[in-house]
Amino acid sequence: MIEGGIARRRWRLACISACLFLLAALASELVASQASGLTSLWPANGILLGLLIASGRDGKDRFAIVLGALVGDLISSVLRDQPLTMMLLFPIANMTEAVGAALLIRVFGGISGAFERTRDVLIFVAACTIAPLFSSIIGAIGMHLAIGAPFREALINWYGAAALSLAIIAPAVIVITRFSETMELSGISRQRIGESLILLGLVAAVAILIFYTSHLPLLFLMLPVALLATFRLRQFGAVASTIIIAAIAARATAEGHGPIAAHGGPHAAGHLLLLQFFLAVNFLSSLPVAAALTQGDRRGEEAHLLADHFKTVVENIGEVIFRTDRKGRWTYLNPAWQALTGYPVAESQGRSWLDWIEEAEAAEFRDWAQPVLDGDVHSTRRLLRFRMLNGDIRWMELSIQTLRDTSGHVVGTTGTLRDIDDRKKLEEHVMSAKRRAEEQAREATLLASTDELTGLANRRAFLRHLERQVEAANEFGWALAVAIFDVDHFKLVNDSHGHAVGDQVLQVVADRSVGVVRSGDLVGRLGGEEFAILMPGASPEDATAVAERLRGMIAGPVDMDGVGLPRVTVSIGIAAHCREQGASDLLAGADRALYAAKSAGRNMVKLAA
Repeated sequence: MIEGGIARRRWRLACISACLFLLAALASELVASQASGLTSLWPANGILLGLLIASGRDGKDRFAIVLGALVGDLISSVLRDQPLTMMLLFPIANMTEAVGAALLIRVFGGISGAFERTRDVLIFVAACTIAPLFSSIIGAIGMHLAIGAPFREALINWYGAAALSLAIIAPAVIVITRFSETMELSGISRQRIGESLILLGLVAAVAILIFYTSHLPLLFLMLPVALLATFRLRQFGAVASTIIIAAIAARATAEGHGPIAAHGGPHAAGHLLLLQFFLAVNFLSSLPVAAALTQGDRRGEEAHLLADHFKTVVENIGEVIFRTDRKGRWTYLNPAWQALTGYPVAESQGRSWLDWIEEAEAAEFRDWAQPVLDGDVHSTRRLLRFRMLNGDIRWMELSIQTLRDTSGHVVGTTGTLRDIDDRKKLEEHVMSAKRRAEEQAREATLLASTDELTGLANRRAFLRHLERQVEAANEFGWALAVAIFDVDHFKLVNDSHGHAVGDQVLQVVADRSVGVVRSGDLVGRLGGEEFAILMPGASPEDATAVAERLRGMIAGPVDMDGVGLPRVTVSIGIAAHCREQGASDLLAGADRALYAAKSAGRNMVKLAA
């Protein structure tokens, strides 16, 4: 079924091509014949070229169109009773001309639409100028052999008529075909139809006035009228006015009327050349203008559509988009401004952006924004606090960049304003949580290394520091001493006065120990009533002096919050570090000295041997 529809379509194309070619060939004899048998226009080839471009979808379509035109050409030759030579050569010349122009257009890049780009017009004119060069030779030979026409005159006439016909008639066929494919007549307003009829009627009236009622050289009046039709009707106006002018001018000149017949010289060839030149100028003044105007229309429509899309996006986006003048006064605010701040856009425009910024930050903001307003800095960004209509203060992220005109002069700024108050509060919450976590970690670390009762270093922390000091002493040969002491008869204190009093005694011992040691010494509680002192850089004599001070301080009376505590004494054992000695050995030496002090009667200091 599909193949049958395609076949019927190609038969229809062939029939249309044959009929149009035949009618155009016969009409050209009526409209544009000269007494010499020469013609100023040959529209049949223009129709054929137009059909090839507008309706030839593939090679078979184009073949059907050419075949139909060839049949129409042969029938017209028979009906006009042409000589055999012309009947043989003219169809070859005509087909070569139209097909050659179509091929050249494809080689040059083709035509899109109905001459809506200046490039399309240039390609088309180039093809119509080049294609008749070969066909005019064949046609001139046929005319010379058949009717004895001078070869040079026939060559020039054929070329001019062929180039003009292709250039004038083919665009009409293309425009009408594309117009019928893309627009229905019902979609055209009566006003538009009326305007078209008036403008084309004006073109016809001026053409008749120039070519039938006056022998004055008024050809200059034709161009403004044709351009008016072009400006209002675009391609359709350019093509239609050109065809109307060509038909009236060709017929009037063939009958001897008008300024071309009056001033073109005594010979018909002169009339033809002047007429063809006039029509060429009129065509080249109208169709390129129409193409340029349509191209501008397209760009204008695209720009308008883009502006509409941009406006839609800008007015529906969640961020505030703004423009300011060089003094920082709002000149544009999108609807997001009112949704964000509560202030109406109309009341806000014309006011300075400083009116919404916290006073404490206004001066700093002015200094920060001024380089952008002056154009010294292209863009920048910062966080600010803005006042809302309801009195709230919210954090905003302001991004601005310099706005310049087409001459490069600074006219203000443009940018965005984004509400980041929730993000800012979240960041502050996260930072606060981080600080609390770090503080808790420090507290945990402190608790892990500190004795809860006395506040001294606990056993683990003390041993860790002892390991480090022993490693340093072994590496660098520094002096190091350790003292271990405990409270004499501490069990008796607990049994006689209770554990609460015993804890207070231990706290007093810890406080007095810290008070008598040297700067840099470390006092730690190893467990129960046992304590230790780490003394980096201390010789045995230095360590003994510290221990004696401690022993004497502990033995003194104790008064805590007005309540007397039982007096206690301590026994102290000291060990000095020896080269390559480990921490455990050093601590064991001090422990042995402690037991020696206890065995000797307590409340004394012993130095390990």
